[in-house]
Amino acid sequence: MQLPRFARHSGLVLLAALGCATVSAHAAGDDEHKNKVSLGYAHVGFNVKSGDVTGPAGTTPPGVQADLKDTRTLALVYERRLSGPWSVVLQAGAPPEVEMIGAGAGAALGAVGTTRAWFPAVLGQYTFKGPWGTEPYVGAGANYTFYSGEQVKPVYTTAFSGTASTAALDSSWGHVVKVGVGIPLGERALIDVTYAHYGISTTASITTATPGFGDIARTVDVKANPGVIGLLVGFRF
Repeated sequence: MQLPRFARHSGLVLLAALGCATVSAHAAGDDEHKNKVSLGYAHVGFNVKSGDVTGPAGTTPPGVQADLKDTRTLALVYERRLSGPWSVVLQAGAPPEVEMIGAGAGAALGAVGTTRAWFPAVLGQYTFKGPWGTEPYVGAGANYTFYSGEQVKPVYTTAFSGTASTAALDSSWGHVVKVGVGIPLGERALIDVTYAHYGISTTASITTATPGFGDIARTVDVKANPGVIGLLVGFRF
């Protein structure tokens, strides 16, 4: 099942701004308010490769794949300054509902299921002093992605001549890289504009109760590389 493509232009804009800011930038030093918490909007765009749905011989037509619909969520980021320009960053948020849709030979099925995706991450971050009081930064680390509330829609079950279906998605570890810039609004408040790229992979297992055959299990491997654009309000303390 192939996942929707995510536009990269906003991430490139941030990278360009970061590059301009760091040509003559120097590392940010300690200040009175070292730590930061940010809350705001995040758009999640999927950019994933998928294998074909596979099952017992003779039970699954070839070329059936999956796609994911872009989504959005409420993001929460906590930054703890360690020393000088270095920080450790924890980022999470409300788990968005992700809609799974058919692709390839299964494109006509439309939406086939939903799940809640949780992808908390921890990163090491380096912050620069940019022009006009801005604070560009880069970070890298790891994410742990898991899922809850998987639901399979009747259209999938009917397409495979079943009466009911259940699904489970494997959790995984993956990379995350991030660029962004903090734009001050005052001594403590700021706007954070960020772009993060996640590496996520999973195997979805769907079991369908099929009259005359019993439960038939099918699987599909998916590698996801979502890009997340964030616009958050931050507070230093």
